[in-house]
Amino acid sequence: MRTLFLAFTIALAACGGKPGPVNVDAGPAAVVDQFMQAVADSNLNRMAQLWGTSKGSAAQTGQPSDYQRRVAIMWAYLRGATAKVAGEVERTSDRSVLAVEVLRGDCRRRVPFTMVRTGSGSWLITAIDLAAVGVPGTPCASEQRVPPPG
Repeated sequence: MRTLFLAFTIALAACGGKPGPVNVDAGPAAVVDQFMQAVADSNLNRMAQLWGTSKGSAAQTGQPSDYQRRVAIMWAYLRGATAKVAGEVERTSDRSVLAVEVLRGDCRRRVPFTMVRTGSGSWLITAIDLAAVGVPGTPCASEQRVPPPG
C-alpha cells in the first residue's frame, strides 16, 4: 500500500503545471467530460481543478488537506474508463446529481456524480460514488457485463 501511495504521489508531481481555468459557462455534464478527459490524460492537476466544494476547486483552496491523495485514488478507479452522461437525476440551483455511464473493460456501470456550483458560478464535481465504479481489476457482475461485439 505504501508503494502504491508513493507511485500516486510521484504521478501527481509529474503532472505539474499551471492550473488551467475552469470554464464558468460549462454546465455539469461538460465538467464531467473535462474531468474524464483529465483522467484519460493522467492529468491529476486538472482533475483537482474540476473537483472541490462550493468554496472552489481543491487545486485552488488546497482543501481537503489530503486532496492530492483523493484525486490519485479517483484516477486509479477511473483510469482506462470511458464515460457518458446518461442524464440528470436531480438538480437545484446550486447542486446537480448526474447519472454517468462508466465503461471500464467489459463492465458498464451507472455511477452518480454529484456536482456543486461555486460562488463564481462554475460547476465542480464534489463527489463520485467510487463504490459504484467497482474496484479496479475485479470482475464485474454478469448483469453489468457488456456483450462482445458482433
